[in-house]
Amino acid sequence: MASKHVWPHPGERPALSFPQAERTRWGPADIVKAIGLVFLGAIAITVPAAVVASFLAGDGNIEEDAGALTVVLVASLVLELIMLLSVALFGLYKHGASWADLGLRRPQRGGLWLPFILVLIGLALVYVYVALLNLAGAEPESGVPEQAFDNVAPLLLLVVLSLAFAPFMEEIFFRGFVFAGLRGRWGTLRAALASGLLFGLAHLGNTDSLYLVVPISAVGALFALGYAFSDSVLVAILAHFLFNLVSLVAGLAA
Repeated sequence: MASKHVWPHPGERPALSFPQAERTRWGPADIVKAIGLVFLGAIAITVPAAVVASFLAGDGNIEEDAGALTVVLVASLVLELIMLLSVALFGLYKHGASWADLGLRRPQRGGLWLPFILVLIGLALVYVYVALLNLAGAEPESGVPEQAFDNVAPLLLLVVLSLAFAPFMEEIFFRGFVFAGLRGRWGTLRAALASGLLFGLAHLGNTDSLYLVVPISAVGALFALGYAFSDSVLVAILAHFLFNLVSLVAGLAA
């Protein structure tokens, strides 16, 4: 559905505000069902993958075995597809919604500069947060094993996952579906925080990465605000791509 825009009087500078959002055809109940499907899919995919990866790694660490890492990353790719499937089932198919309803439309406000601004703010949030943790004596670990950068197969899968699958499928799910479905009922800020928190929890790989839930949630909420401001999920997709590209290059450099 198209958003309603309120423009200032002639001579006034546009305020940094968000267009009023109408209620989407899907609602919180559909979002809960979609999350449930993704959760069940995660169990159905990750448990067998973990068993196979453990078998391949033998007595070694899964994160240090190229074959085991490859299996884990393939499972992550499948899980991304399940996210898109859940949106198709509980948004597109059930309610007859269109891809435009999920935000796949031309941005109404902002330009090419907006995704870059979102990425700069997001990276600043993450690095400042990690720096503060380091000062406090905590050293959170990334959800991506360093060994993934040392072997061809895991590295190629990581590139596909980070730059092709995740930006599109995660933004469609967390911003186009979850955020948009809550925004017309909860308001922009609360919906952004809720979808951001869900985004952060989805990136919780292990207990060592628990610290990173906070900054990743903040980045997710930031991307949601970018979507709300531009009225297009394409802005969030590009910002997500750029954020992952910077993280990938930093991992390769390290």
